[in-house]
Amino acid sequence: MDKKIILVSHGKLSAGMLHSVQMIVGKNETISCMGMLPGEHYQPMVDAVEQQLKDHPDTQYIVVADLLGGSVCNGMTTLTGYPNMKLIAGMNMGLVINLLLAPGALSDQEIDAKIQEAKDICHRVVLEENDGDGDDFF
Repeated sequence: MDKKIILVSHGKLSAGMLHSVQMIVGKNETISCMGMLPGEHYQPMVDAVEQQLKDHPDTQYIVVADLLGGSVCNGMTTLTGYPNMKLIAGMNMGLVINLLLAPGALSDQEIDAKIQEAKDICHRVVLEENDGDGDDFF
């Protein structure tokens, strides 16, 4: 089974994420994005994803939404009954790259592992004060 990743967000976050991911991994036909701009409704995005789900039942679609509980993610939950649809909320670059580089379709357990890996690489960075000479920066 093939795999496609669709990034969905409020505003242009998903387009920015796609651009940034492609800076690291290069252009890739496996990933695309959709954003809901001010004054728009999420339903056209939901309809577009649903059409892809119907047109390509042998392709797994992993939809990565920006925010759990946000209208974009909530709209996408209506599609989770499709067997070829997986929905993840909480988009971040590490997660998107891990999903993209994983070969083929992913099981629920593999997706959960990718989410955990993304959580594990998220750290608060604290630099201790130094004497200002710059030698201790890294």
